[in-house]
Amino acid sequence: MSQSHHTPLTKSLSVESIVRYRQKFNQVSCDGQLEKKNVRKLLNILSVDNVIGYKVRDWLNDFPGDSINLDQFEKLLDKIGEGGPSWRDKMEPLAGPNNLVVIPGHEPEDSHHSYIEEEKVGFLNWINQRLANDPILTSNRNYFTKYVPIPEEGDALFTSLKDGILLSKLMNDSVPGTVDERALNYPKTRPLNFFMMLENQNVVLNSCKAIGCRIVNITPEFMADGVKHLQLSVLWQVIRAGLMHNITLKKHPGLKKLLLEGETLAKFVSRSPEEILVRWVNYQLSRVCEGKRIKNFYKDICDGVAYTYLLTAIAPSETDLLPLRETSLEDRMELILEYAENLGVRHFVTAKDIIKGSPKLNTAFVAQLFNMYPALDSCDQEDQIDDFDDEAEVYIEETREEKSFRHWLNSFNFNPYVSYLYEDLRDGHLLLQVFDAIKPCLVDWNRVNVPPFEDRLHVFKSVENCNYCIELGKQLKFKLIGIAGLNIYEGNKLLLSLLWQMMRYHTLSLMRDGEKEIGEEEVVSWCNKKLEEDKVKKGRAKFSNFKDASLRNSRAVLDLIDAIQPGSIGYDMVDPRECEESWLENARYSLTMARKIGATVFALPEDIVEGNPKMMMLIFARLMAVGNVV
Repeated sequence: MSQSHHTPLTKSLSVESIVRYRQKFNQVSCDGQLEKKNVRKLLNILSVDNVIGYKVRDWLNDFPGDSINLDQFEKLLDKIGEGGPSWRDKMEPLAGPNNLVVIPGHEPEDSHHSYIEEEKVGFLNWINQRLANDPILTSNRNYFTKYVPIPEEGDALFTSLKDGILLSKLMNDSVPGTVDERALNYPKTRPLNFFMMLENQNVVLNSCKAIGCRIVNITPEFMADGVKHLQLSVLWQVIRAGLMHNITLKKHPGLKKLLLEGETLAKFVSRSPEEILVRWVNYQLSRVCEGKRIKNFYKDICDGVAYTYLLTAIAPSETDLLPLRETSLEDRMELILEYAENLGVRHFVTAKDIIKGSPKLNTAFVAQLFNMYPALDSCDQEDQIDDFDDEAEVYIEETREEKSFRHWLNSFNFNPYVSYLYEDLRDGHLLLQVFDAIKPCLVDWNRVNVPPFEDRLHVFKSVENCNYCIELGKQLKFKLIGIAGLNIYEGNKLLLSLLWQMMRYHTLSLMRDGEKEIGEEEVVSWCNKKLEEDKVKKGRAKFSNFKDASLRNSRAVLDLIDAIQPGSIGYDMVDPRECEESWLENARYSLTMARKIGATVFALPEDIVEGNPKMMMLIFARLMAVGNVV
């Protein structure tokens, strides 16, 4: 008896159609995740409107959580396609940049990926500008290829990203001090081999996670192999981290002018930098132009009107409204960019990029304008704080502990992206997703309230979720005395106790042997045993517990890394002096080396120097996890 087989989506659509619907998915999703409530909207955009709503909902229930990724969306389209090819025949071509580069898979059944040529050129120009004075990247010494300037033609950018050196340099430009460049492998007497390139890419990807970038399904092997769309994904996140680094209330107290009526500071600081930039543009527009406002950095800026008024608002003595007299859009954009160039803003965008509405390049351009010309009247910081009374603590700079927890949470790639712990975790939903990740099947999702909630039910459903978080924590034997779900909802600092125990549980679970629990004592014992096993180097630095003051000079961390991967530590680069300045340099080197051998650590150098026992435990536990598989 013959059996009919449904042809998968990627086999029945043209490459061009696949590339274009994937581009549309990326436009309406956030960091690769499409909220389930927006799936029907995307289907309508794709003209997939011949399927009953409840069927879509039933199929979406096959995927956990409140969002889906691209692979899951394609499976959904395949489900819909089983009913016949009618929707495929009427799928409309989607608007997008002309220079869309399709990267075919190695085999016929492989997926196709793409990147936008204009974005590649914009990123490349940024690298050439920011790293133009780096003595290593601009030289031809020994076996170094001359990385900078990178030519636009061909695959020069992708080739230069393969060994991780350029990306590490750019990361330090974006967030200074992230990578200790002494830990990188450089070509000396011969070019780098593939293994040495992988080590550098370990540094890149683990450091990206440590500064809050989302690295999902991207491996060192993909980066060293030159998988183009993944290279550009990492490159954009590194560039974005630098552009958005200073868009904070701490750096610019004048941002308080952008608060909406009734909006709290806590809510405002949880906004993404992109949202804040849109508000900033609209604030500046309100000063010089009635009626003109934007909601995004693609279709709303395509005519150049918003940019013209924005420039006159932030730099009135150097710009004017002359571009608006130009009838040719391209001539108007060229004049706008000429003004921006005169202001010292090295624009990411070309005139065509503005007209086409490239979201990333236009976002980067506006971020540059903000960083150089914020045009927000500021006053004394203490006066600012006094103005807000109970919310004054929002102005206090995020602590290192809070930053580590936030970056750890974001490493799971759940939505929403956590910008401010005390606001973004209030409804408990993201915490429950993390519980489910660190202990699979722990969460009973039938008990979970999935946001968004109606206003009248928001407090009740949020606190109910938070109470469930406390209940799960107790199931995992967390010490949560005096902590209730209401404390989480209210943004109480008691939240940090829960987060610390979740992070600790997750880290220790990486070494769990079957059902056997691993505790801190076992980590200390394993580390000391590993140090004792080293027959080559005697006198390794051992320690009694994570409060041991001897850990502050990083010698134990460095010795353990060298014991796990013999010969990896350059001891000639370790400062032997016993002072905090020396310890800080050694701590930077030790953390980068830990990431180099594959440990994802979220601690900062200051945590080691100050002897923070919590962070010391996490560092050694991550090294133990690596050591057990080496």
